[in-house]
Amino acid sequence: MGKQSSVKSSPDYKRPLLSTLFRFCASQLAIAGILAMVIPPKPATAGSNEFKTCAAELLRANISRNLAADVCAEALYPEDLSLCVLKIRAQTPIIADQALYGCQRVRRPLELASCVVDINKHTQNPDVLLALDRCRRSLLPLRFSECVIGLSREIDFSSTEAQETCIAAEDFPY
Repeated sequence: MGKQSSVKSSPDYKRPLLSTLFRFCASQLAIAGILAMVIPPKPATAGSNEFKTCAAELLRANISRNLAADVCAEALYPEDLSLCVLKIRAQTPIIADQALYGCQRVRRPLELASCVVDINKHTQNPDVLLALDRCRRSLLPLRFSECVIGLSREIDFSSTEAQETCIAAEDFPY
């Protein structure tokens, strides 16, 4: 009989190819990672500058130029601040200066705005300035507004009674 072929029947002959391919991909990823860390990000363009947007929106809400400049410059999230003011002003009887005062003093201005607007829309005869203060004081404004709306509808509490009950509730119920 003749000699048998010396070609291996196992897939071992593919290992060097996979190992080389893996090394190549790994080196390319490493280079891309280094470049991503070294190249600085592009600065914001004039069209998407959040401070410009904040100032424009506060001016549109009739906030004075100097006050708009000061609060936008100090804000961590300027667009959220101005949107908070605009939403409260547009959907409640609260004036822009009062809304700005509340929106400046809260960690989540958009949640504050939603809280105040929801209480204004879904309760009868709400004291919106009280709602602004209580939503601002609440650690979870959206949960607070749900509490106020739920109690005022189901237990027939006034908006004020519901707000006082919900703000006095413990943070961690048993």
